[in-house]
Amino acid sequence: MDLDNRRVRKRSLLLIEQRRKHNKSSLKKSGVDEEYGEKKNLMDESLELFDEEEQKKEDYKNKSGEERKHREDIRKRALANLTPTKSDEDLRKVSRKSTFVVTYLKEKTEAEIATKQEELTLKKEELKLERDRFELEKQERVQRLENEKQNNKMLMELLAKCLNKWN
Repeated sequence: MDLDNRRVRKRSLLLIEQRRKHNKSSLKKSGVDEEYGEKKNLMDESLELFDEEEQKKEDYKNKSGEERKHREDIRKRALANLTPTKSDEDLRKVSRKSTFVVTYLKEKTEAEIATKQEELTLKKEELKLERDRFELEKQERVQRLENEKQNNKMLMELLAKCLNKWN
């Protein structure tokens, strides 16, 4: 048997309808405990998923229909140059709310930027202090080496004098 999208869809819809009818008849029966097998559980899950998908499609259609009506209304008013109506006032309120949101987000972003700049400044200062500390340690090491060289030189001279006296 050849399978194609149409046949699979048709068979799935048939099985879903049969399960709906079975669920309706089992709801009418009162006090009857039914044992569900794996197939029935899967069909119930499929039925729920199918119903959810149908609800989403319906919601999307309603939403897009409302948006379309709203766009048409705006176009009509723009073309007719009508005076402001109540819906225009609603749009202004929405505009004010969106302006408030935009200003809030802008202030929040500016505050975050200022905080990051302060953090960067502190890091720079820490790095500078670390660099200065490193330089001081380097100078101390160089000074210590020079002192050791002088001490070794003096010690060598002393040893040479002592050797010359004994020879």
